[in-house]
Amino acid sequence: MPHPLSLIKKLPVFLFVYLIVNTASAQVYNSSISAATGGTGRAAVEAGDASFLNPGTLVHLRGHYLFSSFAKDEFAITLSDNSPESFLPAALGYVQKNSDVPQGELKFSDINMSLAEFVVDKWALGVTGHYFEFKIPNSSYRQVNGDLGLIYTPKANIGWALVVYNIFGENKDIPEAFRPKTSVGGGFNYIYQAMVRFRLDATSESVYMAGIETYVNQFIITRFGYSNDTDDKRELITAGVGFKGPRFALNYAYQGNPQISGDYRHSVDLEIPF
Repeated sequence: MPHPLSLIKKLPVFLFVYLIVNTASAQVYNSSISAATGGTGRAAVEAGDASFLNPGTLVHLRGHYLFSSFAKDEFAITLSDNSPESFLPAALGYVQKNSDVPQGELKFSDINMSLAEFVVDKWALGVTGHYFEFKIPNSSYRQVNGDLGLIYTPKANIGWALVVYNIFGENKDIPEAFRPKTSVGGGFNYIYQAMVRFRLDATSESVYMAGIETYVNQFIITRFGYSNDTDDKRELITAGVGFKGPRFALNYAYQGNPQISGDYRHSVDLEIPF
């Protein structure tokens, strides 16, 4: 049996790794729909995820959407437009997060703009420009970067996606613990009889995700998912519920690490079409 003092000595190392894992996992913002389905959504069409997971999906939104998301020390808002009078499907977004990193408290913000269009029939391409700002005690960092997203919809109920995040590379001046990293993500989405949706996503950072959505009735949706970051050995069990009405949608998500009791997240989103 390990000596109690040996566990105490290992505690700072555990906390250091825990902080890095939680900061790295937040490289991409997830709406409550994405969070409840294991972090999936690169090949799905959601107003709350287009600006953050795959800008190419903007072409499949119809009309205008105001989206806002709330979690502990996190806030996001987007405004998207794909109406007949718009020149291109577009979205504006803003994210603000506070978290703990080895250097102290991190205050992060992201102002982003997305544009998308069909390249050829069933293939759409989108781009997102980011202005990142990071503030830690006695230091601050800024970076401009971008994402490039592709979505292929061979049928109305099937989607395939590929996204490159932070295509302009990494800023080596930003501490590695919270530096935006260049990575690639892929996704698959399948809708069965308009009642069940299956999602599968993966990233080049060895994160594998799966989720399922089920319509209980015309308005209520249940969601479940699983995420496994094999590099950092971090698993998440996720669940959520949503209400989708004619005038607004409300979604809740829970993400929890079964191995670390303090590693969890609750979020609530409000989506208003207009």
